[in-house]
Formats: sequence, structure tokens, C-alpha cells
Amino acid sequence: MKYLFVTDLDGTFVKDSVSVAEEDLNAYYSAKKYGDFSVATGRSVEEIKYISQGNNLDVTHMIGFNGAVVTQQNSVIFKKFIPSETLEKIFKYLKENKLIFDALDGVQRIGNFQHEKTDRLWNMKLICEENPFKLLEGKIIYKINVRPSREELNKHYEKMKELFSSVEIYKSGATRLEVTAKGTSKASGINLIKDGYDYVVTLGDSGNDVAMFKNSDISYCMQKAPKEVQDEATHVVENFAQAIEHFENKYGKLKQ
Repeated sequence: MKYLFVTDLDGTFVKDSVSVAEEDLNAYYSAKKYGDFSVATGRSVEEIKYISQGNNLDVTHMIGFNGAVVTQQNSVIFKKFIPSETLEKIFKYLKENKLIFDALDGVQRIGNFQHEKTDRLWNMKLICEENPFKLLEGKIIYKINVRPSREELNKHYEKMKELFSSVEIYKSGATRLEVTAKGTSKASGINLIKDGYDYVVTLGDSGNDVAMFKNSDISYCMQKAPKEVQDEATHVVENFAQAIEHFENKYGKLKQ
């Protein structure tokens, strides 16, 4: 039996969004005994490489920007950006509603979002301006992080889904929405890479992980996730290390 492990980063494999805990790194080595290890995240492929290289990880596939960019053995096998005409309409909405955001082109973040914890940027250049829209003209953008207040998140989520049906919009935490091109998700990324594996095991902790939970054979959700996200997973655990320990105890015998 050959397994494919696909993990989210922030809040899952990188719990504090800064570095991989020793217990989780040890769990990675345990998982590797059963197959390949891949990453699916809302971050860029360059940020996946930052974590991978910094911890000497053997990452077979990288699913970046919630499925908008997918690599296999460091070769890009898929990419899809947000159409320019849609971008213009979204930026107009953000400007009119005075929303905080950052738009990602693969190598930098551009917007009016000022990150207070720079150690979470993972070598990604942040360009923050009060009026960034001129800078974004003509840019290829794979993902937009929209950052409304906790009280207004659901309002903007519903309104943006109504106005912008040509993109995917996910809730990621209590104060962030993630926007990517239509038809892209962590699940769509997994569909591109799952051939040749007997089982796909996924691990995550937020709304953008639900689709990949549904598209895998075994799924683990972190205990701190919202209840509606937990309900979509096969198992709920405290952390990544506990998930791999549970996997070995319950499914490890299927290796042969």
C-alpha cells in the first residue's frame, strides 16, 4: 500500500505560522515510511519551498494558492490566475468598502495590509500602501486575502459570493476570506496528483480544507477548527503529531 499525505501548513503542520515544532517534524518522518508527503496551502509555492528547505523536507507535490498553482517534483503541472476583468471588479469592491487586503502574485504581497508579525512572511516581500490599486494594474494575481472585521466577515462573504460568481471564495479563520480563480481548490489540486496512490490522507484546520477532506480517503482536522470544519473530517485531533500517531495505530497495518 502506498499512501499520499497532504497537509495544510498554517495551524496544522506549522502550528504557530513561524516554524515546525519538533514533535511535528518527527511525525513527518513517521509518515514518510508509508508513502509520499505533499503540501496544500493558501500560501505560495515559494513559501512552501521556504518551509521545505528550512526543515530538509522531501515534498513530492506543492499545491499553492488553494490549488491555483500545483507542482510535482518542482515542475509546475497546473496554474490558473484570477481573470483581469474580474480582478478590476473585486478591487473596486474592496476600495468602495474600505477593506484591508493583500494580493499575491507568487513572489510578493501587494495591498494595504500591514503584517505585524514579519516572521510569518516566510521570505515573502510585503508591499503595503494606503492606496495600492495603481501598483496592481496589469498584475497577474493568483490569490487575494480579504481581511474584514470579525463582525463583518459573513456579510462580505455572502455579498462577494453573490457579486463574483466567477471566482472561488473561502473563509479562512474569523477575519479572512481567500479568493482564487474559479474551479481551483485544494481538492482540485489533489485530483491532479493522486494517481498511483492507494490512499490519500489529508490534514487541515480551516474552511479551505473542507474540499480536500471530502476528496480524500482519510482526513484529520485540528481540534481548534470551527465545528462545521471538524464535521467534514474522518478524525479530529489536537495536532499534526497526534494525527500521524493515530494513523499509525489505526491504519498502519494496511501498509502491506
